[in-house]
Amino acid sequence: MCGISGIYHFNSEPVSENKLKAFTDSMLHRGPDGAGYEWFDDNTLGLGQRRLAILDLSESGKQPMSYADDRYWITYNGEIFNFPEIRRELEQKGHKFRSETDTEVILAAYAEWGKSCLHKFNGMWAFAIWDTQERELFLARDRFGIKPLYYLHQPDKQFAFASETRAFKFLEDFKREFDESLLQLNLQDAYALEGLGYTPFKNILQLLPAHYLVVKKGQPLQQKRWWHIDEHLQEEIPKTLEKQAAKFYELLRDACRIRLVSDVPVATALSGGLDSSSVYSLVSDILQKESLGRVNKDSQRAFTAIFPGLPQNEHEYALKAASFCGGKIETIETDIDSLPSKIQQETELADFISTSPITSISAVYAGMKRSGITVSMDGHGVDEMLYGYRDMVYAIYNHALWQGSVQQTQDYSQVLQNMYHPEMQFAQQQKFAQALTDKKARESTLKFRLKNTLGIKPKDEGFFPADLPSLSDKPYDFSGKSLPERMLYYEFFQHTLPALLRNFDRAGMMNSVEIRMPFMDWRLVSYVFSLPVGSKIGQGFTKLIVREAMKNRMDETVRTRTFKVGIGSPVEHWFNGSLKEWVLDSVKEKQQREELFKAYKSGGLNTAQVRDAWLGINMEMIN
Repeated sequence: MCGISGIYHFNSEPVSENKLKAFTDSMLHRGPDGAGYEWFDDNTLGLGQRRLAILDLSESGKQPMSYADDRYWITYNGEIFNFPEIRRELEQKGHKFRSETDTEVILAAYAEWGKSCLHKFNGMWAFAIWDTQERELFLARDRFGIKPLYYLHQPDKQFAFASETRAFKFLEDFKREFDESLLQLNLQDAYALEGLGYTPFKNILQLLPAHYLVVKKGQPLQQKRWWHIDEHLQEEIPKTLEKQAAKFYELLRDACRIRLVSDVPVATALSGGLDSSSVYSLVSDILQKESLGRVNKDSQRAFTAIFPGLPQNEHEYALKAASFCGGKIETIETDIDSLPSKIQQETELADFISTSPITSISAVYAGMKRSGITVSMDGHGVDEMLYGYRDMVYAIYNHALWQGSVQQTQDYSQVLQNMYHPEMQFAQQQKFAQALTDKKARESTLKFRLKNTLGIKPKDEGFFPADLPSLSDKPYDFSGKSLPERMLYYEFFQHTLPALLRNFDRAGMMNSVEIRMPFMDWRLVSYVFSLPVGSKIGQGFTKLIVREAMKNRMDETVRTRTFKVGIGSPVEHWFNGSLKEWVLDSVKEKQQREELFKAYKSGGLNTAQVRDAWLGINMEMIN
């Protein structure tokens, strides 16, 4: 896991040592264990890397790394979790290896299979390979964009790439500026740009997930798709939920198993929710029952953020999850005194527009690092493919209310009711019951029966990405799918998840911690998207297939829990309390500052005011 960079001049001007090092070393936090810099093509191309050592901690793992008598050179960020199997296959074909890294396996695979090697890999990655013979630069990114890769293309001048947008602030001869139209779109929707490959900055784009680029002097750039979810959906799906869950469990367990390979300790960020608790339970069971090879034995620790006295505090559930496995949990509590400086530092490092600081998330990984942990095994990616958010369930509930059956409407209303705090559930039950009564009355009318007979239905509520030109040669198009399916595809591939993956990448890497995500194993994702909607939501639950798969394998209270706050900073509490003066000092606009002061005087900021205040501060910090 690392920070990678590259600068390719399209004229005869060499890439200076200062230019490459400043660009690369701006990502020191991503790789504190060493640095590497190499020059090629008459010094017009420079590749750099900041190393976070996880596999083969020796100098043999240093990058940029070469292969095949120095024909191929790579700078690489990520992990290929099935690299031992690929290595054995390559050895049978005559390939030799000098290190114990997955990096060298990527190089050998590229030498053997070319671009199609990407289909061999199970993992998360962003890398660039320079072919000295063909004089071309090949950049590729994993299927779901777990690892980031941003680039700048100035056709008459240079091509530059890096793991973070922040690095471009340190790129010589380039002035980083906001693109006002993209910035406004980003301020309206913090998730709008990431999944489409855009950033709020002029000319800084992102290599899309499941795409590659070939950079060659004198040739145009085109992002090319190498993997598409629709080509990997499975037709042979078990008929019953029980059998579907058995297959899901088998895939998830293996995804956890291969992600335990590490030469450094692995821990889990345990929130007390279903997803992270499932991962923690599986990791614990694997470590206790299976004899594994290259696994650090100190890999059953758990860390959680606590907020005593606040709704965000879910410590009791994290304790239940850990206790079930006989494990201990280490708690991380926010240091209020250092909070303003911490938020400022982390926001500047994160370098993106967000609706709240990532301080609570990053604090968990900072605590891990202080305790000697370099790898965290987490439960991200589930909500977006299994209706984990309340607004997603509301969307399919409203769809059923107007276009679905009474039974569907009842089922989804029960799920929604359960997602509320127990004190609010009775009121929600009454509201849903009235809506169902209205639906039955509406559908009993002659006008409704006539429309239904003629096939006249209201138009689906839309879930569409922002209206921006596609950067892909084969952009995703999910418009032909039903609304309940389309929403999952949209949230997972184009909207919420891409931005959250970026958030967690920054939160982990600003603390030099790699985050591994078993639920993001491509085999499991393909399987989940092949399942019927009824296996994903129903019987009063979201994420139904996970709950069914984890029966008797984790704490029952956590497994069946439906109301969850989720990981996040208690921003409203902070802004109305310990950070009040800091907020007023940080807001630049006089009018907004006066409005905030009046709000404080009259009883405090509401959620919308907190969001607007933070967005203004956030934008100033990353500019």
